[in-house]
Amino acid sequence: MRSDAAAQHLLAPPCRRALAPATPLSRFSLLLDPDHFGDVAFFTELREMGYADVLLGGTGCHRLPALVAEIRRATDLRVILYPSGPDAVCEADLLVMPDIMNSRAPHARPFGPGAVMTALAIARTGCPWLSVAHFIQGQSTARWFYEAEPIRDDGLLAHHCRYAEMVGYRNIALDYEDPTTQVDTETIVRIKKSAPRCHLTVSDEVSPMRAYELAQHGVDTVILPSNVLEAAADPLALAHRYRTRLFE
Repeated sequence: MRSDAAAQHLLAPPCRRALAPATPLSRFSLLLDPDHFGDVAFFTELREMGYADVLLGGTGCHRLPALVAEIRRATDLRVILYPSGPDAVCEADLLVMPDIMNSRAPHARPFGPGAVMTALAIARTGCPWLSVAHFIQGQSTARWFYEAEPIRDDGLLAHHCRYAEMVGYRNIALDYEDPTTQVDTETIVRIKKSAPRCHLTVSDEVSPMRAYELAQHGVDTVILPSNVLEAAADPLALAHRYRTRLFE
C-alpha cells in the first residue's frame, strides 16, 4: 500500500512546488500589459531603481512566455503573472489565481469552467501560485470581460470579505482601476476589521500620495494598473516617484 506522500506524488506531480505557501506581494507593485511594455530594458530600469517584483497581465499574451523568460534572464525581478485565462498561463516566479467573487458569468466565477481551466493550467507549470478572492469594483475592461457586478455597499463588501476569509482565502483584492470610482479609506478599515487575517490588495489609478494613504490605512499591497504608466510621458520617472513615496 502506497504512503500518503507517494499517493500525492502520483495524483498531482506538477503541483508539488506549488503546495508551499507563496510569498506575499510587495507593499507596492506595477501591473504591466506586455502589449505596451515589451522591452526588457524597461524592466531592467525598474530593478535598478529598487523594484523587487513586477506583475504582468492584461489583454496581450501572445509574447508573454518569451517576455517572462527575457526578464528573468536579464534581471532578478520576481515576475508575477496575472493570467486572464488558461491561454495566458506560462512559467513565472508566482502565478496569481484570481477568483472573481462578484462575477455573473458562468465561465469566470469560482468553480466556473474558465476558473477551473486556468487553475489546471497553473498547476501544470509546477510554479508557486496564489489564490485570491477578487472583487472588481470599477468601470473597467475587467468588469466587462468578467461580467462583474460591483458591490457598492461597504458593509456588504466587508461581509463578502469576511466570508472569503472564513472559507479559506488569505488574499483579497479590490480592483477599481477607474478614475471615477475610488476606494474609500473607511472601506479599507472596515474590511480589515472583518477579515483581519487576509492580505488586502487594492488596484487603483491613484497618485503616489494616495497610494501612501491607502497603505497607512491598512492596504497591504497597492497595485498601479498599466494604463496609468501607458499614459505617462515618462513611465520610468513616474514609477520612480511611486517607489520613492512608498518605500523611502
